[in-house]
Amino acid sequence: MRRSRKKNSVFAAWRTAHGVGLLLFERYRVSQSRETVVADVVSARYVPFAFSGRRTFRPHRVTQERSAMLSSRQSYFFLALLILALCIRIAAAIAIDRHVTAEGRQFLIEGDANGYWELGQKIAAGQEYSIYTPPRRVLRTPGFPLLLAASIRLFGNSIFAASLVMAVVGAACCGLTAVLARQLTDNRTALWALALVAISPIQVGSNVQILSETWFSFWLLLSLVAAAALFSDRPTGSGSGGRDLRQSLISGIATGLTVLVRPGWILWPWLSSLIVLTCGRQAFARRLLMCGLIFAGCYLALLPWAWRNHTVTGHWIFTSLWSGPSLYDGLHPGATGASDMTFVDQESVYTTMSEFDANAHYKQRALEFAAANPVRTAALAFHKAARYLSPTLNASGFSGGLSSVFCLLWYAGFWGLVAIGSLDLRKSRAALMLLTGPFLQFLLVHMVFVGSIRYRLPVEFPLSIIAAKGLDFLQRKYRSDKADSQLMR
Repeated sequence: MRRSRKKNSVFAAWRTAHGVGLLLFERYRVSQSRETVVADVVSARYVPFAFSGRRTFRPHRVTQERSAMLSSRQSYFFLALLILALCIRIAAAIAIDRHVTAEGRQFLIEGDANGYWELGQKIAAGQEYSIYTPPRRVLRTPGFPLLLAASIRLFGNSIFAASLVMAVVGAACCGLTAVLARQLTDNRTALWALALVAISPIQVGSNVQILSETWFSFWLLLSLVAAAALFSDRPTGSGSGGRDLRQSLISGIATGLTVLVRPGWILWPWLSSLIVLTCGRQAFARRLLMCGLIFAGCYLALLPWAWRNHTVTGHWIFTSLWSGPSLYDGLHPGATGASDMTFVDQESVYTTMSEFDANAHYKQRALEFAAANPVRTAALAFHKAARYLSPTLNASGFSGGLSSVFCLLWYAGFWGLVAIGSLDLRKSRAALMLLTGPFLQFLLVHMVFVGSIRYRLPVEFPLSIIAAKGLDFLQRKYRSDKADSQLMR
């Protein structure tokens, strides 16, 4: 019976992926304006692949002309890589399901996954959105539990089916990486970027976990696709119809929807506004208006969630009430830089305080610790950064052995290519800031909270575009050197 349910789940996931793939393939071949591409992506109707046929790197012209029809070769390369990404992730989901079943567990990584699954079940059953006793109603933002609830409603209460849904989302992230790469670079770099994220070993394993990172990666990439469309040299006068202003609002809405998956993204409107102010080509007053629309769109998307939170707690909360314990997790006398939330159960603060007051209580204690122990706080920050930047898995039970050696080799090549690609993109300031901004933002955030390679994985998707640019540079250099050597003969 269990094998039959798994076959049905695989078949259902494959039908969904097949439909998405055909939609991608056909839509990529149709000429379409950049503005329509971004609007369609944000509305999640499909994931377009915005090839325009240009080979030169022109970051400020990516929204000017209509996309040309894809060549057949590029179309098939893209589709083949997308199918490869999906197949690898489905295989990983099957292997992990067999492993956890043999060990009598539900999830490969327990803890957060259990909480997300319980919340997803409650949404699917129409029950109150809360967890634990006494109930915590604003512990998690609803973005990821809503995806799990959709899986439960469609495929039943099957964790394996949900992992197949995550495999499809992970493959979609690969496609979106190519979309973003094509907006900011060229066809060849976009295909290299797609190839890198399709086979990235840690991404493959992470993408099928019942954790929010993959769904967050999807929305993060949508945010970047929307933001990339802001850097255009199209005229912004009356003839443009306020296109850049509309696109700013879309970018803000995409950012807000991403925050509903991972509250840490709430800082992105500040960073994206800084990029607009420093790299935008519009008049300064118009750039300020664009920044205002980014913020407005973000908080407009968060307003329904904040309204609900005001109803259940009496406070306007746009993210969650878990930031206090999370901050204390990284800043307390026994902190190591890794996450260990056992103090929440040991201290039983939630039995004597409201959820809002408990969040404020832990936040205050963390700030007091940092003020009283500045040297220790600085040392912890560097240790957290080391965990965030680690080339190998640092979770208990997953570090060491051949997997660590393989990860070391992979990331040695990856970071080398990122360095080369950054040099190649140094004259394209807007593109470089968009692609490195999320990585740097989360590095700073997790130097304060707790550090782990797990928190770096979503921002590796945009970094892979820089690595792909490095690969393209090496390929061009090799061909150039080969041609020179032939001329010398």
